[in-house]
Amino acid sequence: MRSLITQQYHQCLSYLDLMKNGEGLLCKTTMTVNELGKINVYEYIYFLSLHAQRHLTQMKNNELEAI
Repeated sequence: MRSLITQQYHQCLSYLDLMKNGEGLLCKTTMTVNELGKINVYEYIYFLSLHAQRHLTQMKNNELEAI
């Protein structure tokens, strides 16, 4: 699971790098989490990368607690 989430995290970072010139700003999507409302695709992928990073941190913390 950790390997898959790590792969997804890096894929998000790669997409963000590809969109560094403003691509993704014109297309909007609705984010229901925390009632964020309409956000652009760049913000959405950034949110996904932070979410994946949070899960990786949680897994590491759980692993350390088990020791």
